[in-house]
Amino acid sequence: MYAQQMQPIKNINEAVRIVEEYQGAAGDFELPISDSINDAIGINMSIVTDAILAKDWEPNGFIQKDGFRIYLYDTST
Repeated sequence: MYAQQMQPIKNINEAVRIVEEYQGAAGDFELPISDSINDAIGINMSIVTDAILAKDWEPNGFIQKDGFRIYLYDTST
């Protein structure tokens, strides 16, 4: 979904909006989340995960980059 100039998302509401508005396949979706909003308890990502689960997707790992993670998703079917 994103090219080399991927910009990490720094606002959890923006991340949820992007998830909710995405219309493509789960396997093609990449969500770059800034380390600055990855809290130690995981509350912010649980909010994003709620939006992911509402689309019938499931987490499929992440790729660690300098200052952010690219979260990957897939469908369970």
